[in-house]
Amino acid sequence: MKKQKNSSNAKPSSASPLHPIRLEYTIKGNEKSIIEKGCELLVIACDPRNLYTICDYTAEERAIFDKLRNFTFHTSLLKVKVNSSSPKTKTYSVIFAPKPLQDMNGSVYAYRNESAKQFGPEHASTMTHNLVTVYQLEGEAETPLSTSKFKEILEQQLKDSDWWPFSTDYEVLKTFTTPYFNHFSNEDLKKGLTWEILNLQGQNNTLYVHGFTCFESVLHCWDYAALMLDFVGSAKQPLPTKLEAPIVILGAGVSGLLFAIRLKRLGYTNIEILESTDRYSGKTYTLIEDEPYPSESKEKTICELGTCYLSPAYYHLLEDLKEFFVDNNQIDFAKNDPNFRGVVTQGEFPDSFDVAPIITQQDYILLKAKALLGLPQNSDSQSIMLQIALDLARYSILHWEIMGSQTPMPPKPPTVLLEKTFYQFLEDNKLLSLVGMMEYIYSVQGYGVMRSIPAYYGLIWITPIVIQTILLDNMSPKNIPVVTALKKGWGDVWDQIVTKGNLRITYLVETKSITRHC
Repeated sequence: MKKQKNSSNAKPSSASPLHPIRLEYTIKGNEKSIIEKGCELLVIACDPRNLYTICDYTAEERAIFDKLRNFTFHTSLLKVKVNSSSPKTKTYSVIFAPKPLQDMNGSVYAYRNESAKQFGPEHASTMTHNLVTVYQLEGEAETPLSTSKFKEILEQQLKDSDWWPFSTDYEVLKTFTTPYFNHFSNEDLKKGLTWEILNLQGQNNTLYVHGFTCFESVLHCWDYAALMLDFVGSAKQPLPTKLEAPIVILGAGVSGLLFAIRLKRLGYTNIEILESTDRYSGKTYTLIEDEPYPSESKEKTICELGTCYLSPAYYHLLEDLKEFFVDNNQIDFAKNDPNFRGVVTQGEFPDSFDVAPIITQQDYILLKAKALLGLPQNSDSQSIMLQIALDLARYSILHWEIMGSQTPMPPKPPTVLLEKTFYQFLEDNKLLSLVGMMEYIYSVQGYGVMRSIPAYYGLIWITPIVIQTILLDNMSPKNIPVVTALKKGWGDVWDQIVTKGNLRITYLVETKSITRHC
């Protein structure tokens, strides 16, 4: 993720006529010098729509990419004055507000207290300032909100908010605005477009590995590459027979870095990553801040503006890539505090419920189940908890029946899903007791809201192993740290991958043309 000098020694030259792909590009600041490069394999690890005027896509490719839609995700790192008179500051390290997220209009809907994550909530509450990451999300928009507009919304809403527990005396240290979660509509999923991408793999000596192929997470980018290379014959076919053959990866984001490691492990030695910005790691963004400190420590604070958490679903990835997690252990994000997550209740319960403005996630899950099942607030909580546990088991069975055991996506379109939203899927299968639990684990990540997102994406993200995580995280009598973070942040993983993997990255690239029919 650190800024790097260009590692390419490429000079203006003619691409070899023996190579099936030819690229022309310049380096920002030296636009007059056009670099030509030939390669045997092109790996597109960026949004393919960014290459519309550059790459000679086929009509079939364009027809698929035209259907992609995405959100816009905006995170802000604030150095904010602690409001010692607010009990909420001492109670919740994370707050999620479902109602502001519903309209997907850029409203502030969540925050994570990075100081509490680093030092624990008790220490964080004694500090004069905390470092806090604030989340905003805009839905599909023809003209996305600008960074300045997101900032304007943030400023106004923190001033007016009745659930923001800190002072309005804050400094914005960093903002990060990015297109997020490329996906298809239910209609286009029903047409099988996600699986048509699998059929495209390998055509014209091109592979697609960006998150749009399956689901936008580190885990899914890693697993999709394994699926493609292990089981999709057309994807393996264009792999060069000579290990020294030139390969170009477009994009040094997570998918590009991870796929470069996969190719390295296959023995390929001549891989170059072309990146349009001056940094690697794309939509994950780790900042390391020197202050503020609690009084007894000078430990730096790891702040995540992108990828943050891990769960047991990631354990095989940690094992696969263990050489890049050296001295970067998992840490208990909750710091032994079972009530580290709070949920804002505005607009979430019937008038007959007497609910505090912010409650723990565990209480929210229970009360939401009662409300959606039409039960009174004072109904027996133990029986509801048992119902939730049974419904989680039924969800896991349904998941296996519909999605199968192949990861990260089923081999064929699961037609039973492809006309429903995630909420409708739960409702139709009498699983509404799970809504309060599911909406946090799905929506807080920036993947949309359950009442509008296709059920397919909900089941892609919330798998049986995630269900087991939910059970342990919310229903175990012991405070077992299940959802964790990384001691040095995800940025350190990408640093180690680039350094130990000896990845060759050329930065500030402006690609002019890609011709795949030389």
